[in-house]
Amino acid sequence: MSDLPGSSDLSSYKKSDAIITPLDLPLERKVIVFATNDVNDETIFRNGLTQNIVILYDMFEAMGYKSYLLQYGSSNAEKKNFLLNYDLITTSDLIRKQIPIKAFIEIGMSVDSVMRSYLRSVGAKIIKLYLGNILNIDVETIQSFTSVFFHHHLVGEIDEIWTSPHYKQHVDYAALINRTQLNKGRVVPYVWDPCFLEYYGSRDILEWKAPSDWTKQDIVIMDANISFQKSYFYSLLLVEAFSKKNPEWQGRVQIINGDRVKLDMNSNNFVLPSLTLFKNNRIVLHGRKSLLTIFKDHPSSCFITHQWNNDFNYMTLELLYCNYPLLHNSEGWDKFGYHYDINKWSDAIETLYRALRFHKNNLNIYKSHAANLIWKHSIHNPDLQAEWKTLI
Repeated sequence: MSDLPGSSDLSSYKKSDAIITPLDLPLERKVIVFATNDVNDETIFRNGLTQNIVILYDMFEAMGYKSYLLQYGSSNAEKKNFLLNYDLITTSDLIRKQIPIKAFIEIGMSVDSVMRSYLRSVGAKIIKLYLGNILNIDVETIQSFTSVFFHHHLVGEIDEIWTSPHYKQHVDYAALINRTQLNKGRVVPYVWDPCFLEYYGSRDILEWKAPSDWTKQDIVIMDANISFQKSYFYSLLLVEAFSKKNPEWQGRVQIINGDRVKLDMNSNNFVLPSLTLFKNNRIVLHGRKSLLTIFKDHPSSCFITHQWNNDFNYMTLELLYCNYPLLHNSEGWDKFGYHYDINKWSDAIETLYRALRFHKNNLNIYKSHAANLIWKHSIHNPDLQAEWKTLI
């Protein structure tokens, strides 16, 4: 019939190189188990690591595996239907049931070497996935605290060390400290999905609202402020310089996680009081807020983030997805959105001006940037799935 005049010829589309997972999978699928912290409605927006757990769970399910979350215990925090869709498993279940485990991935929680040894004996690959700046964290912890201990590194019986591309500089350190062969360190693709935003927030809440007057538009800084790696300091100094060059701008600076700024004596007693914005009561310090609360409180704001060795950040993707103007200094994403270089101060000020003044005009271009970047890291991108399947 395809040879009849007027029949569609889609042969070139059918020959796509994309590897799509078939729907006729066997009922007994190979299992991926994630050893995790507690995943609930409180923790899901508190830490990108918790989101990463759920995103990886979904990705492996989309690739045809069966995923489970192994947690030591569950808090009393409410879990909505969204999180109830994720299957939990206990260490007793792992031992008692004959489960065909393909990989056991520790991300947010570790088990001891005896348990790892048992899991390896039944065929599981034991993987430690680090999604943090562990070398910096370890150095800061040793220098700043005398009695802090948490199961950040439980050494022994690990087959492979994995980390994200923006932490690849630490993969050898991670392998060494875990007594794993250096050639068993792997850099894995970065992945993201907007599922949390779509489930927990309506589009009316998520969508950026164009301000009626850009000169009164607020600027939000929402870095964690618990380390030099993600701090308010550079961003606030940039806004201060911008305000002096562009005195017509009369908006305020909203600093989220500002309670951490108050705790730092140098910031609270010297940095803030030295700024004209602070003297004019244009800096507002807030405590910790969830992203959805920030969207509700600041629906027309512009955002600035500054990081060091943390190039890829879920917050960046979330703000792009919701069309908020965002200045970021990620070298890995320098072609997307409003990127600035920390070594080009004047250019950064000009970038902030363009983000405030012309974002509404450039919104369709910005949406295109966001769509491209999000697909680049999507769990449904078959190229990324192929990379992960090779790793697993």
